[in-house]
Amino acid sequence: MRTVAGIDIGNHTTEIVLARIDTGEVVTIAHGQAPTRGRKGSAESVQGAAALLHRIEVDAGIDADELVLSALRPVDTATAPIPPAYSPSAPVQSLRRPDASTPAGAGYGVGRHVRLADLDTAPVDGPVVISVDDRTDFEVAAREIGLAVARGWQVVGVVAAQDDAVLIRNRIPVDVPVVDEAEVDEVAPGALIAVEVVEEGRAYRAMADPIALTAALRLPVDRLVETAELCRELADSAAIAVTPRTGPTPPPTADDDYVDIRLDGTVVRYSPAQAHAVLRRSLPGCVTRIRLAAVPTATDGLAVHDAFFTDLASIDNGAWLRRGVADAQGTVVALLAAEEAEDAATVLAELTGRPARTLATEPEAAAWGARTTPGMPPGSMVCDIGGGTVDLIGPDRTVVAAGAGESITVAVSKALGIPRALAETVKRTPAVRVEGPHVAHEEDGRRVFLDAPAASDAIGRLCTRGSAGLVPFSNRLAAEEWRSLRLAIKQETVAANIARCLAAFDEPPTALVLAGGGALDDELMRTVGEALRGVPIVVGRANIDGVHGPRFAVARGLLAMYAHR
Repeated sequence: MRTVAGIDIGNHTTEIVLARIDTGEVVTIAHGQAPTRGRKGSAESVQGAAALLHRIEVDAGIDADELVLSALRPVDTATAPIPPAYSPSAPVQSLRRPDASTPAGAGYGVGRHVRLADLDTAPVDGPVVISVDDRTDFEVAAREIGLAVARGWQVVGVVAAQDDAVLIRNRIPVDVPVVDEAEVDEVAPGALIAVEVVEEGRAYRAMADPIALTAALRLPVDRLVETAELCRELADSAAIAVTPRTGPTPPPTADDDYVDIRLDGTVVRYSPAQAHAVLRRSLPGCVTRIRLAAVPTATDGLAVHDAFFTDLASIDNGAWLRRGVADAQGTVVALLAAEEAEDAATVLAELTGRPARTLATEPEAAAWGARTTPGMPPGSMVCDIGGGTVDLIGPDRTVVAAGAGESITVAVSKALGIPRALAETVKRTPAVRVEGPHVAHEEDGRRVFLDAPAASDAIGRLCTRGSAGLVPFSNRLAAEEWRSLRLAIKQETVAANIARCLAAFDEPPTALVLAGGGALDDELMRTVGEALRGVPIVVGRANIDGVHGPRFAVARGLLAMYAHR
């Protein structure tokens, strides 16, 4: 008989299960958890695990004879100022820069491209869209367009490189949409351009209809699905300027950020903005290397197994919020390192004076632990939701993807402008908006009386219920809006990532059993279930040994594997 500690050092928390193992039987003695210190796999994280083990041993009055761990691969989760981009595979490309915000006029038009400098020739037959480069003053542009209209040019739209839309529109004699902050230099003369500016207070967008856009720009009908992808990205744009794609998207220059993605056996280099759409529909494991100046570990380039981007603007759109109540600028980036961390078992053995070894990968151990759940249906698949990764373990393959609980935390922190530690708390449970010293508004619309008078800094603010009372975290959101935003964040981060992972399996499982700390979140379990309703798959939660719930799957699985071997 031996006393063994199964140790799971995660990206966010560290869990340990201490058990006696005799002739293949595992009898749990004690268990515990603590926040992971530093980056997963670092010396600091191993020191934190050793301290947690010591505390558990002291409380239990027994020392472990041996320590077993899983292989560690860290995940870095951060926000980066990456603008949303349009699909690089679509047969049509957007000319308007993603951060542009000052169009003018209203309506839409489709015409042949004519540069401003070419307006001194005889008018061409049919409608035209005029482009204004970034070297031309708006007054000059407006004067030349006015003279061209007087000579018979049929101008149906203007596309400008600078933010001069309003200035140009106010000085020309025709009522046409003017789209500025656009990339016009590479558009060939004579190419078709479709422009649209949505009338204020209206929602109709003619050019966001893939069938209408295909007809207007004479695009290949067999590329309609790819055109529809771009149109989905245009659905909330105040202005649209698009033209048929005539060549491949240029790769980033040597000094730019980049994402290398393996597609059909070939590694293609994209800008981070271009990689948005590609990563959302690619299976985990296709990314090989990434460089992002805004993420410290990837500043000089980082070899990765997977990366997952979540555009905060898409979360804002999905929540149907009033504009401005959440910070929707930037992208949540999760990067799973390609290489495992240096052998933590060696460091842990030195710190504790006990033999320690790396026994298995985290997904293997999670599957062994989750299978101790009472009533787990045959044909189930285990999904371990940790702080950094989503691990799907099927009967014949395992898929590991970057982006899990910490993606939710980072998105909440950025959207609300609050510290990560507070975001970790507020992401989990419903909140209340305190309307007065004694009355609060719940997320379900109820107004309730508080047990004790609210502090002055909580009145008029959205608060979470903490151990020390009400903790305020936003003065811009109503309780119902926060609920909508919270669910949208969970849907667009973890739920969408799990759906992406399931696409790697030929056959869907009977049930998906969620393990790990993320499975403790009832709302996350619900959003995963909603994301998979079309499959359909039953979504349930692991209960390790019938008593521990889902959190200790890896630590308990390590002990089961040790006993089996």
